[in-house]
Amino acid sequence: MTVSQQQTIAAAVDQWITGMPGRIAGHVIFVENPEHIDYAKTLVTEGSVILALNGDKDDEAITTVSGSFDAGGEELLVDGTLSLEIQDYVAIPFVNLVGVTVVRMTTSEDWQAFFDDAEEARRSGRFVRQLTEVNAVLPERALLAATEQSVSLARLHITSDGRILRGPYGAEIGRVGDAIEDLHAKSLGPGAAMANCNVDVEALTANPWIPRYLAALDAWKFIPREARETTRFVGFGVSLFGAASGVASAFAPFIVQRAGEYTLLDTKSGRVFKIGVDAATIIEAISNFRDISAAATVIAPALNVSEAVATGSVTAVLNQFEQLGIDLIGTNR
Repeated sequence: MTVSQQQTIAAAVDQWITGMPGRIAGHVIFVENPEHIDYAKTLVTEGSVILALNGDKDDEAITTVSGSFDAGGEELLVDGTLSLEIQDYVAIPFVNLVGVTVVRMTTSEDWQAFFDDAEEARRSGRFVRQLTEVNAVLPERALLAATEQSVSLARLHITSDGRILRGPYGAEIGRVGDAIEDLHAKSLGPGAAMANCNVDVEALTANPWIPRYLAALDAWKFIPREARETTRFVGFGVSLFGAASGVASAFAPFIVQRAGEYTLLDTKSGRVFKIGVDAATIIEAISNFRDISAAATVIAPALNVSEAVATGSVTAVLNQFEQLGIDLIGTNR
């Protein structure tokens, strides 16, 4: 198998777990029962990948999967090379992640623990260490990050008894025999994007900062392990302008505070900039309010300057980083 094929399979598995479209060109179809593989082949579009549990290894049209995806503590082996450990969310703080681990959330207890941990991180700056590891893969990222596009059928999951779900724990959108066009149409129906029946939709709606929390979990992977104990992200347990107002976009860069110094981390490019505390304060306000006037209003008292001077400073910082190719506001990308 070529490196390109391995990358495609890894991307397909990620798309099946997270629901995030665009990892591969087509959609991912997971088949629990080998008897449904021939039907799954009729659903394939250009760039699609079929993941078949206990499928025929000699069938080049599918990627074989063995093991179990539906029980904590079990292992799933994809194409004989990609090993995934399955763990329930509530167990994660008590385990060491040795390899790639799917942190599944399937019960109300899992979801409540997730929201509690997210709130704790926002309030105190303390994150569950295991979730910041590069090996941790959170499912349903598209739902949590509010990016599951209704026009994109990123994944299909065909159960053993022939039901077709939008993801491994998703809403039922059809049965074996349905045409891909019908499945796509049903996937646009009310509630179809709610990928897990146990998710607290009200909690998700009431906490628009969850996408930023998810981005922070990813941002930790840029911080060296030996530096994490003394590192904090502004916006999580600390605010430089002294207020918890506003919510930064998931795509905005992070202000990293360590040993009294500040750096700006742009996770899209991996670039890091050393900045002073005043610039850090201004950047936090820009990211949170996404508006020059609103940012200047909170910056003026925080820096003890007039609002006119604050407006000029906010504009200057915004323009400076724009010239460097850094989007402080965090427009969707």
